[in-house]
Amino acid sequence: MPAPRRILLRRMIMKLCPYKIKGGCITSVSFVQDFYLNSSSQYLFSKVIIYYICLKVFTEIKKPGSFLVILCLLILINRSSEGQPVLTHGGDPSGGAPYVFTDPANPNNYIGYELEIADAVAKQMGMRAELIRTDWEAIVASLKNKKFDVIFDGFEPTADRAREIIFSKPYYLFRLQLTVRKDNKEINSLEDCRRLNKSVGTLVNCAASRLLENEKYNWRPYADPVGAYKDLEFGRIDAVLMDIPMEMFYARSNPEFRKAGEPFHKGAYVVGIRKEDTLLQKRINSAIDTLLRDGTFEKIFRKWDMWDDFQLQLAGKTDVHYEITEKKFDWIEALLKLAHAAGITILLAFGAMLIAVVLGIPLAVGQMYGPKTVRIFCNVYIEFFRGTPVLVQLLFLYFGLPVIGISLPGWLTALVGLGLNYAAYESQVYRAAFQAVPSRQWDVSYSLGMKPMLAFRRIILPQAVRTALPPMTNDFVALFKDTSTAFAISVWELATAYRELANATQSYLLLGAVVCVFYLAMSLPLTHYARKLENKLKRSSQKLEKAPGT
Repeated sequence: MPAPRRILLRRMIMKLCPYKIKGGCITSVSFVQDFYLNSSSQYLFSKVIIYYICLKVFTEIKKPGSFLVILCLLILINRSSEGQPVLTHGGDPSGGAPYVFTDPANPNNYIGYELEIADAVAKQMGMRAELIRTDWEAIVASLKNKKFDVIFDGFEPTADRAREIIFSKPYYLFRLQLTVRKDNKEINSLEDCRRLNKSVGTLVNCAASRLLENEKYNWRPYADPVGAYKDLEFGRIDAVLMDIPMEMFYARSNPEFRKAGEPFHKGAYVVGIRKEDTLLQKRINSAIDTLLRDGTFEKIFRKWDMWDDFQLQLAGKTDVHYEITEKKFDWIEALLKLAHAAGITILLAFGAMLIAVVLGIPLAVGQMYGPKTVRIFCNVYIEFFRGTPVLVQLLFLYFGLPVIGISLPGWLTALVGLGLNYAAYESQVYRAAFQAVPSRQWDVSYSLGMKPMLAFRRIILPQAVRTALPPMTNDFVALFKDTSTAFAISVWELATAYRELANATQSYLLLGAVVCVFYLAMSLPLTHYARKLENKLKRSSQKLEKAPGT
């Protein structure tokens, strides 16, 4: 609060209570007011003192003016609390522990050592930290777009990020740890993975992913560490490379895993800051120095079992050197990656649509003409797959089926999951198309001596296809876009490739335009062919209607 407003408030208190308060209460009020407003690091202590003074005034003063004194003090507390500056920091709770994650004991809260680090730094700066949830892959872009002030989320300085933002000095030093299954005796180092062409999983858009990609390893990106270690446990990949904090939290206590070699690649966690906020960078650096010296960070890291002697280097007076990775970008290589990802997208879309058509027709027929038990089954299937998100269904198939001994690779899980989901929607398209065929067509078929199956195949189905073709085409085009949900189970399709390349290069506009061209190249020919087929069927129908005797 500015000095003139503080003086005005003090005069107001004196006017409202012009009598001498026992024990020098007014003097105490002035002292606490100054102490409270000028030292936010004593926030809680000041509140306690002010509430104590309110209680003393209320119990010892019998005059009516005492109530107004209490009211002024409470206003002072609220105004000071509202006026405390806020340091907003971006973090992705879906990235997992121990950084920022949902509290298992209270799902409404987030916990993690990064939250405690942010709180400590903000408090040292006389501010209040506030978490802004964001997506890890777009965290740099969100910072640049001023969605929040800084990044606290196990954020690693890389050469490509340094072109977009600036960093604080490091507050934690980490190394990478390779983990394999206990029964794997072949892999004892990262070099063994290259020599034997073994698949290595790691988080997308991090130092480990850049290291693996630059060195041409056979690697798979994951959105969170849980998925990577689960796939290692189920045998879908051969090794996982993660920062030691994640390795300690997810792998070290699992008896099915073992370390493959010693930790390597010295890296650091820093605060991400916008380039124009150099003053904020200096304040954060000063706060980090203080918190390193007074042991605050050490207490936090020991609490989360992350402390080691490696961290003592940060408290020294000399600068700490650590390795910085870089995402190398080449347009030819990027186009080749996008083309490969587009091929996977086409495979998923065509395979899933084939399953949807094959299952959709029996579901529609069973729902319309089947016995009661078949109708109930069809209705339950349709409502389940239409009423639950496709992303949840994919996660259920990918992580749930291995519990009963069925472990499918990611691309096959995506293909089957999308096919099962779209079968529910296609069945309703076909049901409407069948109902659009006049019932007299059945009567005419029977009068010609046709059995029900023959009548359905030769008379009803061709007419229904002509009606169903436009919505089928629309669903097929939508399916191309819904393949992007396969990233949740680590399938590297077109949308995933775009996100990864754009996040590493911050070239969202140009790469986005290229990806749009790829999607159009896949969907426009399909739409054109479907329209030609629709016109052909329409002309055939018109010829039959004009034929003599019809």
